[in-house]
Amino acid sequence: MSGEFYSTYCNYLGRYMFQGAMEGLLLEAYEKLPHYLDDSEVQAANILDVHTRAFREVMGIRQDSDNVQWIYIVRATEFLAQILVVIDTFFLQLKERAERDHLTGLYNRLALYRLLPRMLKRAQEQEKPLVVAMLDLDDFKRINDQHGHQAGDEVLRFVAGVIKRSLRNDDLAVRFGGEEFVIVLPATDFTKAKIPLERIRAQIVAERMLPVGEGLTVSIGVAGYTGQGPVELNELIRQADEAMYRAKELGKNRVVFAQSDIGG
Repeated sequence: MSGEFYSTYCNYLGRYMFQGAMEGLLLEAYEKLPHYLDDSEVQAANILDVHTRAFREVMGIRQDSDNVQWIYIVRATEFLAQILVVIDTFFLQLKERAERDHLTGLYNRLALYRLLPRMLKRAQEQEKPLVVAMLDLDDFKRINDQHGHQAGDEVLRFVAGVIKRSLRNDDLAVRFGGEEFVIVLPATDFTKAKIPLERIRAQIVAERMLPVGEGLTVSIGVAGYTGQGPVELNELIRQADEAMYRAKELGKNRVVFAQSDIGG
Protein backbone atom coordinates (compact mmCIF):
# COMPACT_ATOMS: atom_id res chain seq x y z
CA MET A 1 0.00 0.00 0.00
CA SER A 2 1.44 3.39 -0.95
CA GLY A 3 2.85 5.68 1.72
CA GLU A 4 0.56 8.49 0.58
CA PHE A 5 -2.53 6.35 1.09
CA TYR A 6 -1.34 5.26 4.54
CA SER A 7 -0.50 8.74 5.78
CA THR A 8 -3.77 10.16 4.41
CA TYR A 9 -5.73 7.30 5.98
CA CYS A 10 -4.01 7.93 9.34
CA ASN A 11 -4.86 11.60 9.14
CA TYR A 12 -8.56 11.06 8.48
CA LEU A 13 -8.87 8.19 10.95
CA GLY A 14 -7.33 10.26 13.75
CA ARG A 15 -9.47 13.29 13.00
CA TYR A 16 -12.64 11.16 12.80
CA MET A 17 -11.89 9.47 16.13
CA PHE A 18 -10.85 12.52 18.13
CA GLN A 19 -12.93 15.28 16.57
CA GLY A 20 -16.35 13.74 17.17
CA ALA A 21 -17.01 11.34 14.25
CA MET A 22 -18.08 14.14 11.92
CA GLU A 23 -19.82 13.11 8.69
CA GLY A 24 -18.02 15.84 6.79
CA LEU A 25 -14.70 14.10 7.44
CA LEU A 26 -16.04 10.87 5.98
CA LEU A 27 -17.21 12.66 2.85
CA GLU A 28 -13.81 14.28 2.49
CA ALA A 29 -12.10 10.90 2.99
CA TYR A 30 -14.39 9.36 0.32
CA GLU A 31 -13.17 11.93 -2.16
CA LYS A 32 -9.47 11.93 -1.30
CA LEU A 33 -8.48 8.33 -0.52
CA PRO A 34 -9.25 6.63 -3.90
CA HIS A 35 -6.80 8.99 -5.62
CA TYR A 36 -3.94 7.20 -3.84
CA LEU A 37 -4.96 3.68 -4.89
CA ASP A 38 -4.08 1.55 -7.89
CA ASP A 39 -5.68 -1.69 -9.11
CA SER A 40 -3.37 -4.00 -7.15
CA GLU A 41 -4.14 -2.30 -3.83
CA VAL A 42 -7.92 -2.47 -3.89
CA GLN A 43 -8.26 -5.59 -1.76
CA ALA A 44 -9.92 -5.95 1.62
CA ALA A 45 -6.81 -7.60 3.14
CA ASN A 46 -4.66 -4.61 2.21
CA ILE A 47 -7.19 -2.10 3.54
CA LEU A 48 -7.58 -4.00 6.81
CA ASP A 49 -3.81 -4.10 7.26
CA VAL A 50 -3.62 -0.34 6.73
CA HIS A 51 -6.44 0.21 9.21
CA THR A 52 -4.78 -1.94 11.89
CA ARG A 53 -1.44 -0.17 11.52
CA ALA A 54 -3.07 3.27 11.41
CA PHE A 55 -5.22 2.58 14.47
CA ARG A 56 -2.18 1.48 16.51
CA GLU A 57 -0.26 4.55 15.42
CA VAL A 58 -3.08 6.96 16.17
CA MET A 59 -3.76 5.43 19.57
CA GLY A 60 -0.08 5.35 20.44
CA ILE A 61 0.21 9.07 19.74
CA ARG A 62 -3.04 10.15 21.35
CA GLN A 63 -3.63 7.77 24.25
CA ASP A 64 -1.71 5.87 26.92
CA SER A 65 -1.69 2.21 25.82
CA ASP A 66 -3.03 1.11 29.22
CA ASN A 67 -6.10 3.31 29.03
CA VAL A 68 -7.74 2.83 25.63
CA GLN A 69 -11.27 4.21 25.63
CA TRP A 70 -13.87 2.09 23.86
CA ILE A 71 -15.46 5.09 22.17
CA TYR A 72 -12.34 5.45 20.04
CA ILE A 73 -12.43 1.80 19.06
CA VAL A 74 -16.10 2.12 18.09
CA ARG A 75 -15.41 5.21 16.00
CA ALA A 76 -12.40 3.57 14.34
CA THR A 77 -14.54 0.57 13.39
CA GLU A 78 -17.25 2.84 11.99
CA PHE A 79 -14.63 4.67 9.98
CA LEU A 80 -13.25 1.43 8.54
CA ALA A 81 -16.73 0.18 7.63
CA GLN A 82 -17.52 3.39 5.77
CA ILE A 83 -14.19 3.46 3.95
CA LEU A 84 -14.61 -0.17 2.84
CA VAL A 85 -17.89 0.85 1.21
CA VAL A 86 -16.22 3.51 -0.92
CA ILE A 87 -13.26 1.22 -1.70
CA ASP A 88 -15.67 -1.49 -2.83
CA THR A 89 -17.41 1.01 -5.11
CA PHE A 90 -14.04 2.06 -6.52
CA PHE A 91 -13.13 -1.58 -7.17
CA LEU A 92 -16.41 -2.21 -9.01
CA GLN A 93 -15.77 0.83 -11.19
CA LEU A 94 -12.31 -0.50 -12.06
CA LYS A 95 -13.80 -3.89 -12.90
CA GLU A 96 -16.46 -2.30 -15.09
CA ARG A 97 -13.84 -0.32 -17.02
CA ALA A 98 -11.71 -3.45 -17.47
CA GLU A 99 -14.64 -5.34 -19.00
CA ARG A 100 -15.74 -2.64 -21.44
CA ASP A 101 -14.49 -2.07 -24.97
CA HIS A 102 -13.37 1.57 -25.03
CA LEU A 103 -14.30 2.10 -28.71
CA THR A 104 -17.86 0.73 -28.81
CA GLY A 105 -18.91 0.76 -25.17
CA LEU A 106 -19.94 -2.90 -25.41
CA TYR A 107 -18.67 -5.61 -23.10
CA ASN A 108 -15.38 -7.20 -24.20
CA ARG A 109 -14.15 -10.80 -24.37
CA LEU A 110 -13.11 -10.76 -20.71
CA ALA A 111 -16.69 -9.98 -19.68
CA LEU A 112 -18.07 -12.64 -22.04
CA TYR A 113 -16.11 -15.39 -20.31
CA ARG A 114 -17.41 -14.19 -16.95
CA LEU A 115 -21.06 -13.63 -17.89
CA LEU A 116 -21.81 -16.39 -20.42
CA PRO A 117 -21.18 -19.28 -17.96
CA ARG A 118 -23.74 -17.71 -15.61
CA MET A 119 -26.24 -17.39 -18.44
CA LEU A 120 -25.68 -21.02 -19.48
CA LYS A 121 -26.10 -22.21 -15.90
CA ARG A 122 -29.36 -20.28 -15.59
CA ALA A 123 -30.59 -21.71 -18.89
CA GLN A 124 -29.79 -25.21 -17.67
CA GLU A 125 -31.49 -24.69 -14.31
CA GLN A 126 -34.60 -23.25 -15.96
CA GLU A 127 -34.45 -25.69 -18.89
CA LYS A 128 -34.75 -22.81 -21.33
CA PRO A 129 -32.91 -22.46 -24.66
CA LEU A 130 -30.12 -19.98 -25.30
CA VAL A 131 -28.57 -18.73 -28.53
CA VAL A 132 -25.05 -17.47 -29.22
CA ALA A 133 -24.45 -15.55 -32.47
CA MET A 134 -21.10 -14.54 -33.97
CA LEU A 135 -21.32 -11.42 -36.17
CA ASP A 136 -18.44 -10.41 -38.43
CA LEU A 137 -18.20 -7.35 -40.67
CA ASP A 138 -17.67 -8.34 -44.31
CA ASP A 139 -14.53 -7.02 -46.03
CA PHE A 140 -13.55 -4.87 -43.06
CA LYS A 141 -9.89 -4.79 -44.08
CA ARG A 142 -10.89 -3.16 -47.36
CA ILE A 143 -12.79 -0.48 -45.44
CA ASN A 144 -9.70 0.35 -43.37
CA ASP A 145 -7.42 0.26 -46.43
CA GLN A 146 -9.63 2.45 -48.64
CA HIS A 147 -11.13 4.86 -46.13
CA GLY A 148 -8.72 4.84 -43.21
CA HIS A 149 -8.85 3.52 -39.66
CA GLN A 150 -10.94 6.45 -38.43
CA ALA A 151 -13.69 5.44 -40.84
CA GLY A 152 -13.25 1.84 -39.67
CA ASP A 153 -13.73 2.94 -36.07
CA GLU A 154 -16.91 4.80 -37.02
CA VAL A 155 -18.21 1.66 -38.70
CA LEU A 156 -17.53 -0.41 -35.57
CA ARG A 157 -19.31 2.14 -33.37
CA PHE A 158 -22.26 2.21 -35.76
CA VAL A 159 -22.60 -1.59 -35.79
CA ALA A 160 -22.36 -1.70 -31.99
CA GLY A 161 -25.15 0.88 -31.79
CA VAL A 162 -27.41 -1.13 -34.12
CA ILE A 163 -26.81 -4.25 -32.03
CA LYS A 164 -27.55 -2.51 -28.72
CA ARG A 165 -30.76 -0.93 -30.01
CA SER A 166 -32.00 -4.28 -31.32
CA LEU A 167 -31.61 -6.32 -28.13
CA ARG A 168 -33.61 -6.83 -24.94
CA ASN A 169 -32.37 -5.90 -21.48
CA ASP A 170 -31.38 -9.48 -20.64
CA ASP A 171 -29.48 -10.03 -23.90
CA LEU A 172 -25.70 -9.67 -24.04
CA ALA A 173 -23.68 -7.82 -26.70
CA VAL A 174 -19.88 -8.20 -26.80
CA ARG A 175 -17.11 -6.93 -29.02
CA PHE A 176 -15.23 -10.20 -29.31
CA GLY A 177 -12.21 -8.70 -31.05
CA GLY A 178 -11.41 -6.74 -34.20
CA GLU A 179 -14.55 -6.65 -36.32
CA GLU A 180 -16.23 -9.60 -34.57
CA PHE A 181 -19.16 -9.29 -32.18
CA VAL A 182 -20.91 -11.90 -30.04
CA ILE A 183 -24.61 -11.70 -29.23
CA VAL A 184 -26.17 -13.90 -26.53
CA LEU A 185 -29.94 -14.33 -26.48
CA PRO A 186 -31.27 -16.14 -23.38
CA ALA A 187 -34.67 -17.89 -23.37
CA THR A 188 -34.47 -17.95 -27.19
CA ASP A 189 -34.41 -20.78 -29.73
CA PHE A 190 -33.37 -20.72 -33.39
CA THR A 191 -36.81 -19.67 -34.62
CA LYS A 192 -37.09 -16.72 -32.24
CA ALA A 193 -33.46 -15.71 -32.73
CA LYS A 194 -33.89 -15.24 -36.46
CA ILE A 195 -36.09 -12.16 -35.98
CA PRO A 196 -33.65 -9.85 -34.10
CA LEU A 197 -30.59 -11.16 -35.96
CA GLU A 198 -32.14 -10.55 -39.38
CA ARG A 199 -33.23 -7.12 -38.18
CA ILE A 200 -29.65 -6.29 -37.18
CA ARG A 201 -28.34 -7.49 -40.54
CA ALA A 202 -30.95 -5.54 -42.51
CA GLN A 203 -30.45 -2.30 -40.56
CA ILE A 204 -26.70 -2.42 -41.15
CA VAL A 205 -27.19 -2.95 -44.90
CA ALA A 206 -29.73 -0.13 -45.11
CA GLU A 207 -27.37 2.50 -43.64
CA ARG A 208 -24.94 3.61 -46.35
CA MET A 209 -22.49 5.26 -44.02
CA LEU A 210 -19.23 4.83 -45.92
CA PRO A 211 -17.84 7.91 -47.72
CA VAL A 212 -18.72 6.72 -51.23
CA GLY A 213 -22.10 5.34 -50.30
CA GLU A 214 -21.03 1.71 -50.33
CA GLY A 215 -23.22 -0.79 -48.57
CA LEU A 216 -21.96 -2.31 -45.34
CA THR A 217 -22.77 -5.97 -44.76
CA VAL A 218 -22.25 -8.54 -42.02
CA SER A 219 -22.21 -12.33 -41.82
CA ILE A 220 -23.82 -13.92 -38.76
CA GLY A 221 -23.40 -17.48 -37.50
CA VAL A 222 -25.70 -18.89 -34.83
CA ALA A 223 -25.34 -21.77 -32.38
CA GLY A 224 -27.87 -22.83 -29.75
CA TYR A 225 -28.26 -24.67 -26.47
CA THR A 226 -31.54 -26.44 -25.75
CA GLY A 227 -31.36 -25.89 -21.99
CA GLN A 228 -31.03 -29.59 -21.28
CA GLY A 229 -27.91 -31.60 -20.54
CA PRO A 230 -24.27 -30.49 -20.34
CA VAL A 231 -22.91 -27.64 -22.43
CA GLU A 232 -19.39 -26.30 -23.04
CA LEU A 233 -19.00 -22.56 -23.51
CA ASN A 234 -16.12 -22.91 -25.96
CA GLU A 235 -18.03 -25.49 -28.03
CA LEU A 236 -20.97 -23.13 -28.34
CA ILE A 237 -18.72 -20.30 -29.50
CA ARG A 238 -16.91 -22.63 -31.91
CA GLN A 239 -20.17 -23.71 -33.54
CA ALA A 240 -21.29 -20.09 -33.90
CA ASP A 241 -17.92 -19.25 -35.45
CA GLU A 242 -18.18 -22.15 -37.92
CA ALA A 243 -21.69 -21.08 -38.92
CA MET A 244 -20.42 -17.54 -39.46
CA TYR A 245 -17.71 -18.79 -41.84
CA ARG A 246 -20.32 -20.79 -43.73
CA ALA A 247 -22.25 -17.54 -44.14
CA LYS A 248 -19.09 -16.03 -45.69
CA GLU A 249 -18.70 -18.99 -48.05
CA LEU A 250 -22.33 -18.74 -49.14
CA GLY A 251 -21.87 -15.14 -50.28
CA LYS A 252 -21.83 -13.06 -47.05
CA ASN A 253 -24.60 -10.70 -45.86
CA ARG A 254 -26.67 -13.48 -44.33
CA VAL A 255 -27.57 -15.34 -41.13
CA VAL A 256 -26.61 -19.02 -40.99
CA PHE A 257 -27.59 -21.42 -38.21
CA ALA A 258 -25.62 -24.41 -36.93
CA GLN A 259 -26.99 -27.71 -38.22
CA SER A 260 -28.24 -28.65 -34.76
CA ASP A 261 -28.25 -27.11 -31.30
CA ILE A 262 -26.48 -28.51 -28.25
CA GLY A 263 -28.34 -30.50 -25.62
CA GLY A 264 -30.71 -33.38 -25.18
